[in-house]
Amino acid sequence: MSRGARPKPPPKGGKRPRKAPPKKGKAAPSLRRRLLRIGLLLSLALGTLGAAGLVGGYFYFVRDLPDIRSLRDYQPPQVSRMYAADGTVIGEFFTERRTVVGRDRIPDVMVHAILSAEDADFYRHEGLDFTGMLRALYNSLRAGRVTGSGSTITQQTVKNLVLSPEKRFERKAKELILARRLETHLSKDDILTIYLNAIYFGHGRYGVQEAARYFWGKDVSELTLPQAAMLAGVVQSPERLSPRKHPDRARERRAYVLDQMVKNGHVGKAEAEAAKQAPFDLAEVPKAAPLEMRWFVDAARDEVVELVGAEALTTGGLRVHTTLDPARQRAAVAAVQAGLKALDARQGFGRPEKKTVSEAAWRKARTAKLKGKPPPPGVPARARVEAVTEKGLEVDLGVGRARVRLRDAARFVDDAGKLPYAVGQIVTVQVRADGPAFPKRMDAILAGVPEAALVVLDPQTRDVLALVGGYDHRASPLNRAVQAHRQPGSAFKPFVWGAAFETKRFTPASRLVDAPETHHIGKGKFWTPKNYTGTFKGPITLRTALAKSVNSIAVSLIEDVGVSAVQDFARRATISSPLVDGPTLALGASEVTPLELVNAFATFAADGRVGQPRLVTKVVHADGAEEQLGGEDDALQQGLDPAVVWVLRDVMRSVVTEGSGAGLKGFPRPVVGKTGTSNEARDAWFVGLLPDVVAGAWVGFDRPRPLGRKEAGGRTALPIVKAYLEAMETKGPGWPAPPEGVEELRVDPDSERLAAEGSPGVREVFLAGTAPTEVAPAAGQVDAGSFFFEEAAGPALDVPTIGLAPVPETLSPLPPAGGDDDGPDDAPPVEDDEDRPL
Repeated sequence: MSRGARPKPPPKGGKRPRKAPPKKGKAAPSLRRRLLRIGLLLSLALGTLGAAGLVGGYFYFVRDLPDIRSLRDYQPPQVSRMYAADGTVIGEFFTERRTVVGRDRIPDVMVHAILSAEDADFYRHEGLDFTGMLRALYNSLRAGRVTGSGSTITQQTVKNLVLSPEKRFERKAKELILARRLETHLSKDDILTIYLNAIYFGHGRYGVQEAARYFWGKDVSELTLPQAAMLAGVVQSPERLSPRKHPDRARERRAYVLDQMVKNGHVGKAEAEAAKQAPFDLAEVPKAAPLEMRWFVDAARDEVVELVGAEALTTGGLRVHTTLDPARQRAAVAAVQAGLKALDARQGFGRPEKKTVSEAAWRKARTAKLKGKPPPPGVPARARVEAVTEKGLEVDLGVGRARVRLRDAARFVDDAGKLPYAVGQIVTVQVRADGPAFPKRMDAILAGVPEAALVVLDPQTRDVLALVGGYDHRASPLNRAVQAHRQPGSAFKPFVWGAAFETKRFTPASRLVDAPETHHIGKGKFWTPKNYTGTFKGPITLRTALAKSVNSIAVSLIEDVGVSAVQDFARRATISSPLVDGPTLALGASEVTPLELVNAFATFAADGRVGQPRLVTKVVHADGAEEQLGGEDDALQQGLDPAVVWVLRDVMRSVVTEGSGAGLKGFPRPVVGKTGTSNEARDAWFVGLLPDVVAGAWVGFDRPRPLGRKEAGGRTALPIVKAYLEAMETKGPGWPAPPEGVEELRVDPDSERLAAEGSPGVREVFLAGTAPTEVAPAAGQVDAGSFFFEEAAGPALDVPTIGLAPVPETLSPLPPAGGDDDGPDDAPPVEDDEDRPL
């Protein structure tokens, strides 16, 4: 149209005609392409971000992952067990009670049961069971609670051994990563074996071996189908499904496991149904090691710790074999308890004070004295009885209350099984150092009573057969047999006599004068030894002097042969404690432990052969490696001349037949021994020897003080040894014949000469070359020299003594079968701190 042309008028009706619409399908493909392009870009971006997130998350979680390669050498804590000589378990040491066993020890039925209960596809997946996890998620959503995690055995192994048990996403992510890694480093059998040794079965038991022992008292290799299914079911919730605590739940869970085993083709349906009906047949709950064994176990434990270390003992799965004879140990404990109860009855130990005190008066007096502070643990203190119950005593210390459990006061229970105390009475207690202490209530034991120790060993091997360190290990675990250093008193005299015989200047027939004599003991101090009876006997033989435990003769001997010679003899007999330098050594002024003294006396029973006491014979490590103790390399060595020892032992026999050990005179075997009583009867001793066993007892207070009037070695300690010997040692070998270098002759009882021909004389023994050659006059012949001496000396000297104050008058504790001079030895008292440690 030209520039000046006019537009055409609208058609009739006023409406312009519409343009024809574009053809269908032209614009739609273009829009879809744009949307698709946007979707692809968004997907790519999200995928990239997701991938980056996954990669970043992966590197975030793996940055501090533990190294699972350590599981190749899986060594979890294992329980160590200590065995008596007869194989019975007497002690366990552990942080976790577990015994690791190999796959070859675990029966297939146990493996099939655990797989059916926990991870049926274990041998098919690669550490993660995605189907199982989705199934567990679905079941949890349906139930409205978490019904399971879907974790595989590999995941559980990682969770239990490598990661913490906390329920956090980070921990779960690490678990998934490590589970895959573990599958690449270990075989399926290795992972399963680790798992079966690691899992917890309740009641403090870890691993299938300890679980089998606990529930059925058998090795894991002996488990039956019902038992294996039961154990596999317990894993899910050890406390809730325990057959001991919840038998009905345990039975239901066992049935479920058996059904799963049928489903997985491990057992037939009929076999499973029969197993469902099987009784549990649980073994008795294992008991702790008998309390009476604990003294020995403590001492043996210390020996093992010194050998391998404390950590190896509590985590290393050791098998510790010992020398303990359980029957002898029980007899030894019974002997100690009977001896102490008899002493309590004689002296009134453990009885309350006579006066009763009101609560108000008691509180006022004690608060002022203690200044508001309770007595420290282990220190005896007076307390007022507040209540007597079936469980024990409630006592008031004045600044706090304490309880004395009935089991810790069993020593004082009367025939009716009750404690003989009443409210308001005052008793002596001490707060337990190992018990719970509260501001208003503490654990305590009755104190202020004597204790005892008894050691029994085989002199030919030095194996310790029994060892008792007190009345009751539960009440007072202090092991006095190895920890109490106390003065042996006259029990040390055999070392003086042995040193004298060794010089060959003295024989059992040598006569010394028992008379008062003052000795200079250094620093301007003088000392006059006194005898238990307070009198002196004049000239007596060394045999009689030892039998009667004559102090003046012992001091004369040590001054003649020399203190160093006595020290040397004692050292060669295995005494290792410090020995004093001076004549008081002859009367036992140096301290020794009961085990040390008994072992030294064992040298006399072993014909002079020496060795150290042995409690542990062998330690077997978890890997089977053995450490032998006391083998051929540790065989007894000759420390003393067997001839000297034989003569000494023969003289010590007179202690029993005519002296302070007469309480054993009627014993069916020829006991050799020596009593001992320290100054003021603070310690009482007796050591008895037989060819195959040596037994020695000590009695005294933990904080030394007198045992009481008339108490001495022959009355207080000897009955303990006697009770043990009568229970266990009435039969056995006799003493050997005299060795080469020993002569047996008949001598005149009144002189150091041979008996005249036709005269009966008395038997005596001599080392070769020391026997007398002069013959005493026959009966009816007059010996002028002897006549003159007897007139001058008289039958006994009763001369006042000088030096220390006289010992309080006491009476002989035994019948006058030859007399008993074994009372408190008159050595100068050592400085005595009542609070010193043992």
